[in-house]
This record gives sequence, structure tokens and C-alpha cells, in this order.
Amino acid sequence: MVSKENIQEIYNKYVKVNYTEAYLNKYSSIPMELNNKKWKWEGKDFVRIIALLEFREYILELDRVFEDVLSFSSVDIWGVRDPEYDYLQYKNHHNFNYEDDIKYDLHYLELEKKDFDFIMLTQVIEHLYNPILALKNIYDHLKIGGIIYASVPVNNIPHSTPFHFYTGVTPVGLGMMMQLAGFDILKIGQWGNEEYLHQLYGQAGLT
Repeated sequence: MVSKENIQEIYNKYVKVNYTEAYLNKYSSIPMELNNKKWKWEGKDFVRIIALLEFREYILELDRVFEDVLSFSSVDIWGVRDPEYDYLQYKNHHNFNYEDDIKYDLHYLELEKKDFDFIMLTQVIEHLYNPILALKNIYDHLKIGGIIYASVPVNNIPHSTPFHFYTGVTPVGLGMMMQLAGFDILKIGQWGNEEYLHQLYGQAGLT
């Protein structure tokens, strides 16, 4: 059972700590020297670049080589896979296209292998009609001591319709989803500002 104390604890311990001047201005200057991978920043959604920079920092902090990495994604319109892979150190990588709803629907996931030590979901959760159920299934495929990494928009316009069920998930909401699925929270990051929101909704003709 979820209590208001539990929700407050997630907020105080993992979200409120980010409300510092240093954190909120972390990307006022973008490290363009890091734009040197196959997945180029030009023409990409700015918030996706921020998520990649945050992922890079987190992986550097972990300083760990993973045995078996599991991810659910599809190549983008440029034919390029999720760029996070370029920063991961791993021995084996297993990627399943979540658009293949016959084999890999996360709501009914049942893979033979159930001891992955790193599972990654980039911009997937908003496309799950029952994210907690799907996350519970993913939890069952993670070995003890393994890590799940998920990035999800806090606010977004509808896309990939009709398979887009949530326009965003707050940091506390993401933490609650993970806890309800069985995971322990290690870290919750976030980014956003009014300028980005005006740009996002302006492009969609919603302002």
C-alpha cells in the first residue's frame, strides 16, 4: 500500500535534492565536444540530448562492465539505434523491438533468459498502457543487484499515435512506478524549462 509518507520520502530524497542552482543550470552551456558519436545532435530534440548527457554521466559514475544488457527499442528514422549504447560497457547486448507486439509486448513479457544485469528503457514508458505491469515483468528478468535505467518525458505532445498513452510522467511518478514494480530507487534525474515548453507546444501549434 502506498502512503503519503512514502511519496514524500521519494520527493525529499530523490527529487527535491535536485532543486539547487548548480543542478538547474547544469546545461546552460552545452558540451559540444561530446557531439562526436554516430548519433549526431543536429536536428534532434534538445531534451533527448540532455537525457543522453545525463545517461553518460551516470554510467561514468557506475564505472562498471555489464555482462548482459537488455533493451527494448527500435531504430529511429535515421536508421540509428539508441545512442546510449555508445557509453555502455558490456559483453553481451540483447535488443528487442517493442513494436513487435507478438513476441515482445512488455505487458506479457516472458523471455527464457531472466538474469540480465542492466535493462534500459529509453522513451518507452509513455507508450505502455499499463506501465506498472510491464515494469513488473521487466523486474522478473533482472538479476539480483542488476540495474534498470529509464528515461521518460515529463511533458510531451502526442506522438506515435495511437500507441501513446501518457503525455508525461513526473519524477515522483516515475519513482512510484519503479517502487510498485519492485525496484529500489538509486537516483532520479530531471530537466526542463519554460523556454523548452514554449518551443515544444509552439511547434505543435498549441500556443
